[in-house]
Amino acid sequence: MSKVRIKFEGPDYYLYTLTSWMREIQDIVRDMTCVDEIEVITEKGEDVKIYVDNDLIFEGLPDAEWALAELLIHELHKRGYKCSEDS
Repeated sequence: MSKVRIKFEGPDYYLYTLTSWMREIQDIVRDMTCVDEIEVITEKGEDVKIYVDNDLIFEGLPDAEWALAELLIHELHKRGYKCSEDS
């Protein structure tokens, strides 16, 4: 079973936006990467930052939920999370 931890850091409004987007795209991200479980963590901060497994991957707010999905899928593919038919 593969599990990935995604952490969003930033002001409350941006955390709300990112977690809302994540709910919309979570199934797509899982389907495209074959990750079994995605744990989403939020932490208040001054600047918007996105982490995957404690590694900072992006600073700022992506343009929209589709951009967040592309960012996460690309990063997870780089980390080897691919479905067998994608190899």
